[in-house]
Amino acid sequence: MPTKKAPPAPKYKVGDRIMEAPKSSFSKQAESTPRKGIITEEPFNKPDIRGATRFHYKVKWDNGRSEIYNQARLRREET
Repeated sequence: MPTKKAPPAPKYKVGDRIMEAPKSSFSKQAESTPRKGIITEEPFNKPDIRGATRFHYKVKWDNGRSEIYNQARLRREET
């Protein structure tokens, strides 16, 4: 009998300091510094184009701008 996987849980909570994950690039340009910010709202599930649900977060960046980001594009900020 197959075992069931536990439902996924979000990695981050409201108030966590995060940074944008590095983007892979094959160019010879110098890498820019990643943006840093704070999670401002509870995560929500949103289906992608294939129908799989992914956690998304509303992030307020240090420059004052707010955006919705996928969990895979975020990392915890190193202190």
